[in-house]
Amino acid sequence: MKSNIKIIKLNNEISSIILNEPKTYNSLSFKNLNDLLKALKKLDADNKVKVIIIEGAGKGFSAGHNLKEVRGLKKKR
Repeated sequence: MKSNIKIIKLNNEISSIILNEPKTYNSLSFKNLNDLLKALKKLDADNKVKVIIIEGAGKGFSAGHNLKEVRGLKKKR
């Protein structure tokens, strides 16, 4: 499955992580959270990177956790 988290190296010391799901205002589903953690770990392993900018694509940074996904968890119990 395709990731909605993009990494862009602005230069050797600065990288940007973009939450790229503007249709949901970059809501954080479990998959997006997992992909975000992977991106942070990847950049953390790069000793040259000193600054990480996290931004959201579209109108909003992030709507928070994906509430449709959370509601679905309650129904499964």
